[in-house]
Amino acid sequence: MRKSTALGLTALVLGSVAVRLSPLWSFLYWGSDTGEYFAILRDLVRTGHVSTTYDGWGVTYPYFPGMFFLQGGLAHLSGLDLPTVLNVLVPILGALSVVPIFLIARRVTGEDRVALFAAAVLVGAIPHAYTTAHPAPATVGNLLALTGLLLFLRLRTDRAALVPLAVVSGTLIATHHLSLYFFLLMVLGTIIVQGLARPWRWTAGSKREVAYASLLLAGTFVYWLVYATTFREFILTDVDIRPWWALLVLFGLGLVFLGGIIYARTRIGWRYRPRYPGLRYRGTAYASAVGVILILGIVSVLFGVPGTTFRVSPEGLLYFVPLVLLISFSAPGRKFLDFDRDGLPVNAWLVVLLVSAIVGIVVAPRVLIPYRHMEYLVVPFAILSGVGFVRLLDLGAVRGRFRVVASMAIGLAFVANAFTGVPPPSTLAGWREGTIPAALDPAYWARDHASGLVVSDHHGSTTVFGFGGLNATWDRTRTPFLPVSLNDPYTGLSRIDSPQVRVD
Repeated sequence: MRKSTALGLTALVLGSVAVRLSPLWSFLYWGSDTGEYFAILRDLVRTGHVSTTYDGWGVTYPYFPGMFFLQGGLAHLSGLDLPTVLNVLVPILGALSVVPIFLIARRVTGEDRVALFAAAVLVGAIPHAYTTAHPAPATVGNLLALTGLLLFLRLRTDRAALVPLAVVSGTLIATHHLSLYFFLLMVLGTIIVQGLARPWRWTAGSKREVAYASLLLAGTFVYWLVYATTFREFILTDVDIRPWWALLVLFGLGLVFLGGIIYARTRIGWRYRPRYPGLRYRGTAYASAVGVILILGIVSVLFGVPGTTFRVSPEGLLYFVPLVLLISFSAPGRKFLDFDRDGLPVNAWLVVLLVSAIVGIVVAPRVLIPYRHMEYLVVPFAILSGVGFVRLLDLGAVRGRFRVVASMAIGLAFVANAFTGVPPPSTLAGWREGTIPAALDPAYWARDHASGLVVSDHHGSTTVFGFGGLNATWDRTRTPFLPVSLNDPYTGLSRIDSPQVRVD
């Protein structure tokens, strides 16, 4: 790696850390479930284990303890207090995700410029920066998933990648289910799309890929269906089809069907042969991408984010403008990627994630969570955008003085993207993520003076549960807050699970 590239990547890492720690300038804690994380970490440090007997809102947290063991280990080795470990460690790990995406883009294209562009997009991309600023299992899961993708790309040509890939995969399985789902989907998508684009050949590398994917698939479902009982009973069942396991059966049948197509494909000699694109229509492709994303933004304002009931405020769209201007280069860059060494897997990731998001919107919005796909869709979009921008420069789409102006404009877009990476709550449907010091006072008061079940919204519940040690109503019902319940509080509280403690 050249010294200039190393300095550039170092600057991006520092910028990424600054973006993800920036909420702590305004809040004591950042994250909607911080109280739960604190309670589990505190009990782990006290007892040495994570108990699966749990009364919090996130019923699956004890069954995916990877993040908590990491935090507990740091607290033990460093002697740091738990609030500091909670606030700082995981967001910094989330910031380090720019390193694996740099290495992925570098491996795919062989160019430092494209890799730095992709990493720079991830520094402040709202779907990634906002999510990985939280000290949540998803943040660690994202870093593990991107690291796993890098190792999986190496697996075809380097069998030595199998051991670290197995370690990363095992850690991911025990850390976060949704990140594991996205990773599994991208691994399977890579194999399937490669088998459809050209006749399948059973080389040593392809055998390693299939063997690894089979083990990953088996390990995932054994963990989900056998060990993680609350995930199986509360999360997997929350779909819009009955019986709930039909979705898993359809997934398995779909893999068998695609495997049959890939086998049949071996008897067809045709293969995808792309034509190297020129400058014609590249500007139209960029403008079209901006237009499509703008339409999606308008839909989010008028009707809500697909798969949710949340609406983005009109002024909230302004925070997404820098990111839109950057990732729209993915449209002119898509065809150029066909000529890069591992361009096909990146295209595969884009396709399978989009298909999964559509399936989530239709049948499983609370399980597959369509808007959370953007956290991973931004990865192929960032790589495609880097390819598009660099190729347009190389082909002379922008010449002379305008080339300097265009480079400065992109630089400003990157700076703006970083400053908008963690937008205010009003941008994301008013959801409260930050906890100010005064918000803990009621939790400590309740710890000393209250008992039973505390009625509160999600934010109040996480503080009173984590810092006050009392069960709360979370956001499981609105009934206690309605006027009709004020005369008879028992009616509003009698059927609330918290989640395992019922008030009868």
